Amino acid sequence: MADEESHNHHLPTSFGMKLPEILGLVVFIVAYIWLRITVTETQPLIVAVVGFAIALWMIMRPTEWASEGLQMLAKKLGIGTYAAGVIGSIMANLPELVLAAFLIIGGESELAILTVLMVAGANTLLFGIVVVKNGRKAGGEINVPVTTLKYESELMIFAFITALILFVFNFAEEQIQLANASTGLSSISIPIFFSIGSAAIYIFYLYFLATDQDLNPEYSEEELEHMKTDPALKAGNIVKFLLFGVVGIVVAGELLANGAELMITAAEHQGYEIPIAVVALIVGGLGSLPEWAIAFKAGDDLELVFGSVLSSISATILFMLSLVIIFMDLTVEGGFELDPFALVQIVLSGLILMFVYLLLKDDEKLDVFEGIGIIILQLIGFVIFTSIK
Repeated sequence: MADEESHNHHLPTSFGMKLPEILGLVVFIVAYIWLRITVTETQPLIVAVVGFAIALWMIMRPTEWASEGLQMLAKKLGIGTYAAGVIGSIMANLPELVLAAFLIIGGESELAILTVLMVAGANTLLFGIVVVKNGRKAGGEINVPVTTLKYESELMIFAFITALILFVFNFAEEQIQLANASTGLSSISIPIFFSIGSAAIYIFYLYFLATDQDLNPEYSEEELEHMKTDPALKAGNIVKFLLFGVVGIVVAGELLANGAELMITAAEHQGYEIPIAVVALIVGGLGSLPEWAIAFKAGDDLELVFGSVLSSISATILFMLSLVIIFMDLTVEGGFELDPFALVQIVLSGLILMFVYLLLKDDEKLDVFEGIGIIILQLIGFVIFTSIK
């Protein structure tokens, strides 16, 4: 009976919303629409705050629905639990991808890139907190899950190398310009082949993950029969979760993008300028909340936590950032320019990921001290990043 209840918990057929939650959401949406129509020009910060509140709900609830729908689809296709969890984590990254697309459409290309990078930083900070939290519970150190060592560590190396290649490319370009008596490199370049190649690496990673026989054992006859009758695995239920989840994520992305632009407008009305990095940190922090929710909800399930968080960091650098840059190349007329310090943040994310990889491989354990080190390094990165105008 307990197994059946646990099974139903992981394979839902309803969204689980209660009346107070529905009524509260309706009130916030009505208030937001009224504020956006009437006081956007005069009170942009109020509109942004209410929009962020709704986006927060949209990020948590619909992202969970979309992730569950994707995992149910994976189960129906015969993909194992670990691989399904990694694939489902892509949905947790979808809000920031949609957010970046709306920012680019609104002419905020640099903010779009920096926001995606802030998500990677927020998830790195989360990983350090998870290590400290679980390390203290386990008496000082935790064993790294075998699946993390086998499947995530190689991806972390690729993420570091792609960041390093981008840095070398821009450094070489700057030296060529200086040699030609140019004024120097005024913005960083992210060539299209870099983005396509990085995205291809992650797609191949997902393919081999989904086809690995060790992670995706064949179902028994009994399991196949159960899947045929399980209402959660019916096509209509899967489509329902995916459809409502993705729609909610798109709405959340628009609300976050509009809120970011309104924050900048509100600051201009008051006669001062908010550093774009601070806006990126706030909005990116909101966008990373699904990963934080998954990590704390999973509790002591280290395989799920490590797979979800580390996969999210690698996916952000290799896949999400690449998709955003490809979208910018296709939509921004005359190309786009980014502040050179954006390159520093890309390399910083890659370096911290490489540092985590070395900690994972040295003794296949992580202790509280190493978790604290990860946290401090990322906080230093945030401080440096937000101090640049």
